[in-house]
Amino acid sequence: MGLLIGALNMQRDTSSLIRRIYDAVDDVDALPDVLSGMCERMGGENGMLGILMKTPGPVPFAVLSGLDPALMPTLNARHLNNVWRQHMVTLPVGIPAASDSFVSLDQVRRTDFYGEILEPWDIGHSALFALDDMPTFHVAMSINRSTRRGPFTSTELEASQELLPHLRRAMQLRLLLERSRRQEKLALETLDKLAAGVVILDSQARVLFANMAAQEIAAAGDVLVLTDGTVRPRQREQCDFFRRLIGSAIAGGAGGSLLLSSSSPRLPVSALVSPLAGALALSLAAQGRPGAAAVLLSDPEVQAAASTERLRALYKLSTTEARVAWLVMRSGSIGRAARALALSPETVRTHLKHIYAKTGVNRQSALALLLAAATVARVP
Repeated sequence: MGLLIGALNMQRDTSSLIRRIYDAVDDVDALPDVLSGMCERMGGENGMLGILMKTPGPVPFAVLSGLDPALMPTLNARHLNNVWRQHMVTLPVGIPAASDSFVSLDQVRRTDFYGEILEPWDIGHSALFALDDMPTFHVAMSINRSTRRGPFTSTELEASQELLPHLRRAMQLRLLLERSRRQEKLALETLDKLAAGVVILDSQARVLFANMAAQEIAAAGDVLVLTDGTVRPRQREQCDFFRRLIGSAIAGGAGGSLLLSSSSPRLPVSALVSPLAGALALSLAAQGRPGAAAVLLSDPEVQAAASTERLRALYKLSTTEARVAWLVMRSGSIGRAARALALSPETVRTHLKHIYAKTGVNRQSALALLLAAATVARVP
């Protein structure tokens, strides 16, 4: 009966540790507990799990259990190519080896690696693992103990075998998730550089992301409400049509467009609602946050400033020349632009000649295309 109870307890402990291993896919804070569980299973006292680059350079990712992290800078600076690592990276994936099987403790004691790293960490023996062998790096783990406990035995090494496939799979999933998150981060950072507002919605029409331009449009408070994970027009009479557009896009339809009006004397903001597809949608879906629709917002009041600043930077226009270019394009008339600037039409025509010379175009339609292109990015 005692043996049966012991076996059941071991099985429960193993199942619990396997669950904790998979918790680490999305929660890096679970990894020290996983290492602690591996130590307990194998008779170790502390452990390290990390990425070892195949080219020279520090360890980009390392998790410690029972070890003082203050020694990591010394390890990175002086002992990355230590005698244990030299053998660890040659191990077959998933096959553990005792450090004493390829280099004796007496030999290790004669190295600076022992004096500066192992001795302060009270490590004399290690069980070493190559969890994965990727094109540019190894995923490696060590379970360690003091000289007092002696070398790891074959029985203790075998105790890891049931868990290693799960740990390897969890680390592979974690690396894929991290890559997906990096791609998403780059994509979202790029969206923040746009002058147009971008709001990404999930299948419940909840806001997953709003870029800086969209937040600024909402902050103005006159055309758009962006709060509590929702987005809607400020004018209530436009809300139903806006919701229908979003519903259409979420369902995979075409979506549509709407001019978001304001009670203040300003130009309306154009909103284009579209189904979401492509790399960003796939990246969000991989994290359990499937994006279903995007709302693209164009605010002519804000983009006017962006356009004039961008024109100045691109074509070395003066402040007045940039304003002339914008007002001529917006009004379609030299006379109206002249009145808005309190200048004579002849002065505006003179500015236009300078603008044409600097931009390399010779008609208003071509200047309009340059102006439209200049509004793509936000002004830093």
